[in-house]
Amino acid sequence: MLLKRRTAGTVLAVLLVFVLLFTLAGEDLLSQKAASKPTVFVGVDVAYGNETAVYAAANAVYGYANLIIVGSLNVTEDTAALTRVCNFLFQKGFYFIVYVGFAQTDYLPPRGPDPAFFSSASIQWGGKFLGIYLFDEPGGKQLDASEKVVPSVPNETFDVRDYSYASEAYVATLTGDLAISLDWFNPSHAHPQLFTSDYGLYWYDYLSGYDAVFTEFVGNQSRQIAVALDRGAAHTLGEEWGVIITYQGNSSIENPTQLNNDLKFAWQSGAKYIIIFDGNSTDASTSGVLTQAHLNAMEQFWNYTRTNVRSNQYPAETAYVLPADYGYGFRSSSDTILGFWNADLLSVEVWSNANSLLTTYGNNLDIVYASRIDSQSITLPYKTLIFWNGTTIQRSSTP
Repeated sequence: MLLKRRTAGTVLAVLLVFVLLFTLAGEDLLSQKAASKPTVFVGVDVAYGNETAVYAAANAVYGYANLIIVGSLNVTEDTAALTRVCNFLFQKGFYFIVYVGFAQTDYLPPRGPDPAFFSSASIQWGGKFLGIYLFDEPGGKQLDASEKVVPSVPNETFDVRDYSYASEAYVATLTGDLAISLDWFNPSHAHPQLFTSDYGLYWYDYLSGYDAVFTEFVGNQSRQIAVALDRGAAHTLGEEWGVIITYQGNSSIENPTQLNNDLKFAWQSGAKYIIIFDGNSTDASTSGVLTQAHLNAMEQFWNYTRTNVRSNQYPAETAYVLPADYGYGFRSSSDTILGFWNADLLSVEVWSNANSLLTTYGNNLDIVYASRIDSQSITLPYKTLIFWNGTTIQRSSTP
């Protein structure tokens, strides 16, 4: 009824103001309608120190980041401190994720807050609480035989390579580990979104129950292969993915120029989560590894995303398709297979093929599998499928 009392001139003025604000807001307004979540999360994993370190890191990146991962067990195992930190981040307008580590012995309790903490997190902080970063690098640890998810499989010491059994065991065991921890925290409620970071076996992480996996940009490992594997798994299996930039080596982050380049590459590749891992500079340090120059690079990247438009079209139309259950690590031609066996002849072949295809297709290539666990058929959403055995399927459109 109030609208009828307004004059035509008033209504016109209101419309003109709205149009002006819409134009000035640009991509931010288009991507964040009516309190919806951002299309891209950019932030820092604060993986060291106490709550004061989180406050300092959040204040340092305020204005050019929108996500904080509370990654220090010193904070997440102290429920009172964690609650204060989450209140602080909420009031600052940050989205946040809470890290929970593996149990120190057996399966329970997982290393995190009191069991009831997550039951009320969504009620207390609404959509700003994104979920739980549950465990760390399960696939990479399996590949490297450190803290294996699956310690052994039958005949692993002999030349009997049952890849199907091993991959199914990995998924079944990790699925069970996640379920046990979630039941500890929230037995009667729907679980929050689950995150982890990893440097291998992304496909199997998603099958185990993760909603988003952050592929690690670490050392001199290929960024293209990391993206092709993680993005391909997420896209094919209907999940989210991201990038976390970790140590270059010796507990140090890469230089600011390389950091800026990696941030841009992650963004151009379509990552939903783009994160920098800020850990201890030394074991005894109470400060992180990010310098002011790194923070400046973050600010430059943030401004870059505000002045450049990212295409809504999925970056990859071509996929290199691996045989089902072939859990090869893809860090070199000699990487392990599911942490049980050394590379075989196929490892050398797919490593060479993947790198050759990436040279040809660049960021337009994903690396995926032919099926889910138990040989369940799966729709591969790409126009061109190039299989490990040389078969190529060309479609007129994406399924």
